[in-house]
Amino acid sequence: MKRIAIILITAAIAGTFFSCKENDLEKQREEELKKLNEFIQKNYPDEDPTASGLYYIELEEGTGDSIAIRDKVQIFYDIMTIDSSYVTGSGKYEPLELIVLPPTQLSSSATDVGDLLGLHEALTYMKKGTKALLIMPSELAFGQYGSYNVGGFKTLLMEVEVYKVFPLEVSNE
Repeated sequence: MKRIAIILITAAIAGTFFSCKENDLEKQREEELKKLNEFIQKNYPDEDPTASGLYYIELEEGTGDSIAIRDKVQIFYDIMTIDSSYVTGSGKYEPLELIVLPPTQLSSSATDVGDLLGLHEALTYMKKGTKALLIMPSELAFGQYGSYNVGGFKTLLMEVEVYKVFPLEVSNE
């Protein structure tokens, strides 16, 4: 009998702990969406998000073919949180090189800049020389856990310039 009571008490405590944590995550997500909505209404009221929730704002049009999945690209970038805290950037002389991947090969909680789901989506809208501002909700960025000294549920602003594009070479075999 004593053993059953201990199990029930432990289960009740665990249930309370985990339900509070879930509510806390929901509150953080709601707060993120509230800040994002306020930011968009103030700064970009005429912009609409893509189906994924990414806001893609082209600042300068590039030339050539659009970037495709599996193309290798080099980009310059700067990332800030929506409240203007600087996160990281590529610098002026060392572009980030990455292969553009489909969303199915990326996580909604990136641990590295090159793995940002929103970045890979945006690159498929861009060409060599394109400059764009990306507004990425956390599910397209570092997710609920965060990374790069960015807490969880943080919307990111990312300025991106496509420096070079190396199209995927397809053999005719």
